[in-house]
Amino acid sequence: MVQKRYQVATWAARYFNSTGDNMKRDKIEANGLDAFIANISPMLDGLNTQMATMAQLLAACHDPIKDDAELEARMTLIDELYSHADSEGHAAARFAEMVADRVYEYESESVLVPFASQAEALAFLLSDRGVKQKDLSAIATQSAVSEILNNKRKMTVAQIKGFAEFFSVPVEFFMHGVV
Repeated sequence: MVQKRYQVATWAARYFNSTGDNMKRDKIEANGLDAFIANISPMLDGLNTQMATMAQLLAACHDPIKDDAELEARMTLIDELYSHADSEGHAAARFAEMVADRVYEYESESVLVPFASQAEALAFLLSDRGVKQKDLSAIATQSAVSEILNNKRKMTVAQIKGFAEFFSVPVEFFMHGVV
């Protein structure tokens, strides 16, 4: 026990000297050392909790999702991480993107996306985003958009690219109904 106390005292003296404190090893008082030792346990407990939380976060970023309950938990985690991020480069946003990659993998493998025609896909986006047909005039005329929505016309490649860019969705959204 005395040997361990000496080792801790030596470590503490080196630590405080390296941080700019003028404390010297031979001047550590018994009370100061006792206080230092008393503070080690709470400090290590706090560190242990933080490391456990970090391990869970890294697992969420790395481990595949197994079921829908885990999917919901990861979605909640993504929301929580983004709420702490102040930019795309923020560490919380980067972690959220890594978790989102696991969500994408899970949904790609297990969530069935029903086939949607071009008309259904466009109608959904118009409704969902509150966009009017006239807002798409740079991509297609209002009559062309109307004909697409009524299944009287198929989209051209240029229109598919234009709608995809306008709505910020992949071009596949209009090609096969797969997101």
